[in-house]
Amino acid sequence: MLVASLATLGLGTPARAAPGDASARGVVVDLSAEVAGIAVITADATIGTATAPAAGGTDTETLLAVSVPGALGVTASGTVGEVTATRAAGASSASATVNGLNLTVLGIDVLDVAEATATAICPQVGATSADTTLVGLELFGSAVTLTANTPAVVGSAAVVVPGLVGASLNASLTRVETTTATGATAITVRAALTLSGTILGVPTTIPVGTVIVAEAICERPQAAPTTATITPDEGPQSGGQTVTITGTGFIPDGTTVTFDGVPATGVTVAPGGASLTAVTPPGAIGPAEVVVSTVNGTAAPLGYTYLADGSAATITNLTPTSGPTVGGTTVTITGTGFTGAAGVDFNGLPGTGFTVNPAGTTITVVTPPNPAGPAVVELVFPGGRVTAPTFTYVAPTITSIVPDTGPTTGGTTVTITGTGFTGATGVTFDDTPGTNVVVDPSGTSLTVVTPPGQVGPVDVTVLVPGANVTTPNGFTYVAASPTASSITPDVGPQSGGQTVTITGTGLVPGDTGVTFDGVPATNVTVNPGGTSLTAVTPPGAVGPAVVVVSTGSGTAAPLTYTYLADGSAANATGLTPTSGPTSGGTTVTITGTGLTGATGVTFDGVPGTGFTVNPAGTTITVVTPPNTAGPADVRLVFPAGTAAAPPFTYLAPTITSIVPDTGPTTGGTTVTITGTGLTGVTGVNFGNTPGTNLVVNPDGTSLTVVTPPGLPGPVDVTVQLPGDDVTEPDGFSYEPAPPRIDTVTPGQGPTDGGTTVTVGGSGFVPGSTTVTVCGRTIPASQVTVATDGRSLTFRTPPCPAGNTTVVVSTDGGTSNGLTFRYVSRILPVTGDAATTPLAVGAVLALLGIVLVLLTRRQRAGRIG
Repeated sequence: MLVASLATLGLGTPARAAPGDASARGVVVDLSAEVAGIAVITADATIGTATAPAAGGTDTETLLAVSVPGALGVTASGTVGEVTATRAAGASSASATVNGLNLTVLGIDVLDVAEATATAICPQVGATSADTTLVGLELFGSAVTLTANTPAVVGSAAVVVPGLVGASLNASLTRVETTTATGATAITVRAALTLSGTILGVPTTIPVGTVIVAEAICERPQAAPTTATITPDEGPQSGGQTVTITGTGFIPDGTTVTFDGVPATGVTVAPGGASLTAVTPPGAIGPAEVVVSTVNGTAAPLGYTYLADGSAATITNLTPTSGPTVGGTTVTITGTGFTGAAGVDFNGLPGTGFTVNPAGTTITVVTPPNPAGPAVVELVFPGGRVTAPTFTYVAPTITSIVPDTGPTTGGTTVTITGTGFTGATGVTFDDTPGTNVVVDPSGTSLTVVTPPGQVGPVDVTVLVPGANVTTPNGFTYVAASPTASSITPDVGPQSGGQTVTITGTGLVPGDTGVTFDGVPATNVTVNPGGTSLTAVTPPGAVGPAVVVVSTGSGTAAPLTYTYLADGSAANATGLTPTSGPTSGGTTVTITGTGLTGATGVTFDGVPGTGFTVNPAGTTITVVTPPNTAGPADVRLVFPAGTAAAPPFTYLAPTITSIVPDTGPTTGGTTVTITGTGLTGVTGVNFGNTPGTNLVVNPDGTSLTVVTPPGLPGPVDVTVQLPGDDVTEPDGFSYEPAPPRIDTVTPGQGPTDGGTTVTVGGSGFVPGSTTVTVCGRTIPASQVTVATDGRSLTFRTPPCPAGNTTVVVSTDGGTSNGLTFRYVSRILPVTGDAATTPLAVGAVLALLGIVLVLLTRRQRAGRIG
């Protein structure tokens, strides 16, 4: 008697939760099977799971190792790169990434996935999407192609299961990308497994379960809009102001805004639905309720305040109509509708002492300072402005300046009389401000102390807010002795020619001289204010020099300037030796005169090292830096310049011999290279592959290096040096070496042949390698060798069941042998073919009559 309970293997419809939900799983293994009441397969694990938080946000797990702890007959490996699920106002989404998955059941390699991703996106507005990517899928060891939403790819392999005669493990693979109006589901690989065979001659199929690789599910969010802020939150009673409202759930072309029930215009929703702009309608002064609505509902109201903007004001008169530029005039404005006014501006400047009577018919205000002439008068309301009749500002006058002369150093106290000086902020003498300004309260006089100035008359200007008043040539400066306070820069080359700036007072254009240790400077130019000059230094002796500034009125206290060595006195007559290797390191001696003060030597602009100069300034020693072959420009470096030295010639390195010049393709040959200029070698390449264990002779005439592995034939040998490499074309030849086998993958295959086998090892030669298996030789034309000679592939010929030896042969000899096992093929494969030979123990015979109860666990909430 046979009793079986079979689980449904098709993809069910996933249970959906509230809109906006999202979840992701990396790898789900849900397998179990019993034969005769004895469990033969048990595995229950979920590696990587993410569920979007109910309150919104993202749940993520990353870099999880795939394993099935406590499993029976099942192993798994790989990495869940990331699972993530997000719940947001505008969309829900989920994604999963799995890399390098391998699943074996009952010792059979069932499923291999190099990379699998699943993504589901459910926007609040727009189409939902479900996408998967799949790279490197293998079923029972053979590559297959799995297309979304198409019939399953199936395969099987023979296994040994106690109690189940002629047992085979069967797999059905599907790939799911489904979307609905409210959600999306993406499953990159879903494998449904069964066992089949016979029990007491009765064909039997046992459901084993499912394996899911990369799953993402989401539901579309649906929610009424919410509002958070309105900016600005106040505006004119006449409307027309653009406001920005932030919140959630705003729908482009599907959102309305009202102010106390009156619709706003120009409603524009930003992408994402988190903000909008709208233009306010007219409204009554005071608070208004702002409501945002969409097809999904209405948000809680926001507050907005309508402000008076003067649109109801009428002005009939303004008295008086004029006053001084310094301001201070009390003005009365009459009319109606002034209630709510906040101030009065004159040419944009606010008046002071503002008041408005309770009836809103009279305003008083004190004028601010302003320039002479008519001023625009505006009543200022919280939400706008209203223009009143103009007010005219009248300019001040100057009647006398006493005294009207003084020295160019300044410091003369001057009294200025006139009208309208109240509020004066300063006095200038040809744009230079005076100091200690004191204004008489009557506004008819003031006193000021003159600043320094140039010899001659200057304009005098009293600065009054609104309108200045000027007396042309009102004050005359007379000459005074100069002063000098600083010189910049205060160091320069001994050969002169440097432009310096001297600051001071009393400097006279056209009548100022400068000397350095008594030698006149050239190109002396004084600025118009007499406070600075520029001059070009003459030649001078190295060291400090006295700088003196003079005018027709006297001489200033001296300043100090330091002449620096610039190499102009240097004469380099010899350089020994005149040549050396491109790697540098040659100690060079430079002889001559005037070398004192030198700080270094450069070769083609690159500084040498180990620099020294003798006290007499006649000898310099320096070590050459690396450089390219050829003559190099040699310069002596001084603090303020450079001087030329005889040239130095860099010599390219040479190779004279390579011993030995042959060796095996496996590398490991110690080679001695002799030549010249090898000091500083950084490496040796054989072809494009670097050698190892480099040792360079200190005299630079030889080195030793160990060859890397290479392909048969000659290769260029390149010695790498700073500045210049040297190459010996075909300097070393690789000779074939016997091949070596390290691995044979897979280690078994069917007796009828056709298994693609990969052999790993070394010494394999493309086009010249044969394989012997089961006593038959696979010709080189049917053997594919990797370019690095470390692996090859071939297809097995037919052979009786049992162990055989794989041997590889090349021109260099014959390899060691490794075992390959031929086994009988048991079950065919349908769909994309994928079969694997038996790899599980001996078959057990059942004696007697066995009652088999086949059971399968079904878990609630899991995809069947």
